[in-house]
Amino acid sequence: AYGGSSEKRAQFLFDVVDAVSSVWGSDRIGIRLSPYWNHGPAFTADSETLAEYDQLLKRLNDSNLAYLHLLGPEPDTGTDDTLTAFTRYRAHYHGAIIANLGFTQASGNEILERQLADAVSFGAPFIANPDLVDRFTHGSPLAADNRDTHFAGGAEGYTDYPTVTGS
Repeated sequence: AYGGSSEKRAQFLFDVVDAVSSVWGSDRIGIRLSPYWNHGPAFTADSETLAEYDQLLKRLNDSNLAYLHLLGPEPDTGTDDTLTAFTRYRAHYHGAIIANLGFTQASGNEILERQLADAVSFGAPFIANPDLVDRFTHGSPLAADNRDTHFAGGAEGYTDYPTVTGS
């Protein structure tokens, strides 16, 4: 029922949203989508895939979601690619957008100032900097994260990062 065309694959998401919203209300539902996810053979952020996401985002406007959490391009592709991606997202989706992936304080603020997102999330920077807000506030340097420990289990890489003294 859900395989084959992009419309059938998208229908799975809409059926889940309908089922969950019948219990809790759609305004309490957030969805995370990763149009630029290029890890593994199943997903490629090519023009065809991005066009399918464009249609999906347009349809999600009718769902009255609390937010849409969207992954941008890999950080090493450049700020212009990130701005282009979130400009594209905003053109198609008019609800609350949370931007994610590779943001610095400056690039996160730029996305917000351009009103391309309503919030910016910081995953890995928060793991490596449990005091990230203080570091941003005081202009302190960020600790580098150890990606080899992400999702590996155990405490190493999650609870052993230092905080900035005196912040």
